[in-house]
Amino acid sequence: MKDIDALLQEHHLDRHEIEELLQQNEKMQAIKLVFDKTGIGLKNSKDLVEAVQRKETHFTEDNSSSNSNVSVKTFNKNGQLTVKLKLNNQPEKVVFPSDPDWVEVKRVMGDKPELIAYEKEYLENPIPFQKQKSTLFIEEDNSNKWKFVLLASVLALAIIYFIYSN
Repeated sequence: MKDIDALLQEHHLDRHEIEELLQQNEKMQAIKLVFDKTGIGLKNSKDLVEAVQRKETHFTEDNSSSNSNVSVKTFNKNGQLTVKLKLNNQPEKVVFPSDPDWVEVKRVMGDKPELIAYEKEYLENPIPFQKQKSTLFIEEDNSNKWKFVLLASVLALAIIYFIYSN
């Protein structure tokens, strides 16, 4: 249990600023402010803002998900679902139901129908899924190729100009 004012002062936040945002019906802005400045997580930021809203003096941080630097993203491209997972400071990677980290995906996403369908489809025939590119490795940046093509085009035009201008 922490003193709210001490916690806010520790992170250079002003209780009055949060209260003012709440009075303006800007609760999401207040949560974002606390989240950005404290790094205590989204749930704890929300709980802290609500404690300020209730004029409480102490706040109990919820550490039940202390390993929750977990991000799961799903993308549906041309009817093909891709699931990406980022754990703590590890690079983001594509995960499949056969991956040991799939447990984290299920924990975060729960039983969403599209995830269940994806899992079922994968378990029935995993071969088409293996073509999906994993982002565990650094993806190639194609911007340099375009710069080279542009430079080569300009050079070719300059050569043509000098040939025909003489």
